[in-house]
Amino acid sequence: MKRNKKVPAVVWTAFLSCILCGNAFGGNALASDPFNLLTTTFFFPGGGQHNNNGTIGDFCCTGETGTVLTDQRQPAGYIYFYGFPGGGLMCTVNGRTRSSATQFEVLVSGISDVESKRAQSSIKFKAPEMEPGSSRTTIAGGLQFTATILSVEFTDGVRSRYWMDSIIIRVDVQRVPVQGPK
Repeated sequence: MKRNKKVPAVVWTAFLSCILCGNAFGGNALASDPFNLLTTTFFFPGGGQHNNNGTIGDFCCTGETGTVLTDQRQPAGYIYFYGFPGGGLMCTVNGRTRSSATQFEVLVSGISDVESKRAQSSIKFKAPEMEPGSSRTTIAGGLQFTATILSVEFTDGVRSRYWMDSIIIRVDVQRVPVQGPK
């Protein structure tokens, strides 16, 4: 690229930086305060801390919350395992009390940059959609969350309900470009 000597060097530097960062003329860019994620894969149950009727990050009460940390060990987001819209149904099977539900939900939150408030979203599955290997994705702030069903047991052959104590999932988290102002 031939440099025009009439244009100050600082303007050229800024222009080239925008092009190299992919943000020329209002395109997508990563958040202005860069951060890296310390952990990007979580397995549930077991990948978080039990809420024990308390709040962890944005989520409360009886589930399990995984904390997504920056490389500076600051919270960038949270993963709540799990909700069951529509409620659960308890029954006794072979002397064991179990709960079942028709829907499964993972609640998430994430920041766009280190100064932003966390945005919230969720990932939902209906029982018939909960085939091992199936996944859903959502974005909260500048983080993309992908929940993948690893294992689940159903209460019947038509998969109308799943046993709530049987579900195992993986949640992958990554940073995504944040749309800048236009």
